[in-house]
Amino acid sequence: MSDGKLVIKPLPVGGEVSGLAPGDEADPAVREALYAAWLEYGFLLFRNVDSIEQHLALSQCFGELAIHPMPEVRSKLNPHLINIGGVQRNATYVFDEKEMLVNRIPWHRDTAYVPDICRGSMLRMVEPPLREGETMVADTAMAYDDLPNDVKDMLERLEYKATLRLSPINQTRPGAFWKKARLATLEEDPDNPGSEDNPAVLARYPSVIYPALLIHPESNRKCIFISPTYVDYFLGMTQSESDELLAYLTDHMLKPRYVYKHRWLANDALIWDNWRCLHAGMGNRPNEPRSGLRTTLAGLLRMGRYFDASPAGEPAPMLAD
Repeated sequence: MSDGKLVIKPLPVGGEVSGLAPGDEADPAVREALYAAWLEYGFLLFRNVDSIEQHLALSQCFGELAIHPMPEVRSKLNPHLINIGGVQRNATYVFDEKEMLVNRIPWHRDTAYVPDICRGSMLRMVEPPLREGETMVADTAMAYDDLPNDVKDMLERLEYKATLRLSPINQTRPGAFWKKARLATLEEDPDNPGSEDNPAVLARYPSVIYPALLIHPESNRKCIFISPTYVDYFLGMTQSESDELLAYLTDHMLKPRYVYKHRWLANDALIWDNWRCLHAGMGNRPNEPRSGLRTTLAGLLRMGRYFDASPAGEPAPMLAD
């Protein structure tokens, strides 16, 4: 696809944009072409986005900006930005007694712990690590297309309960890259700031019920609409049945043919359609810098409802295991 100098090169998953100069995002024809490409590919990669002003302007090609619902991550530079990594380092965890990393995040959708899941996000890497620190994106529309018909039929009527999990210690559901995690000791990492779990933060975000299938309101693509690490159970199933289905769907969505893995350069920017795509952070070494800024696009569709734990409320798993 090309519009004048604008070129979108297909990647194995997603697309890479070139030929875009600062200020081009103000051109309505360019904005229209970028948005159409975003709907087609699910996520786009931009290079050399070298200022906050360009980051914000480029993000606005894809929708109105929103303020992230979690105030702890908001940047002081601009209320529409959140900090990724940076000077205030996250806690160091040891994964499977092998890797000591910070900023490792399992597969998820952004803000998939509130009823209105955001439309999308653009992450710009200001200071990439010397090694590792990759971000991965998975296309759940492509994954849905390849599901067996009986699974597609089941997803049409299925809902699930989701609960925010912050710490890698608790993020061991399907979709994590690890079986277990623990905080690094001070001997292993003298600068470790300690646990990032905060009960007061978790209490602000009660559990939510979401559909397992989304028909994208703009592209009409059907997407597997789960954020694996937050899933408690599918309504109307036993816990073991639910866990089996979650593992199956997650394994399917994360097959290599649906996944793009990005090795960051300074001022790279990725924007993903949060309704269509999952993403994950591989983590980086504690002593290596990795800092970025991310915008959030306002959601246009109320996908979930708060979980009703009253006796007449939402069904729990039907049977004890």
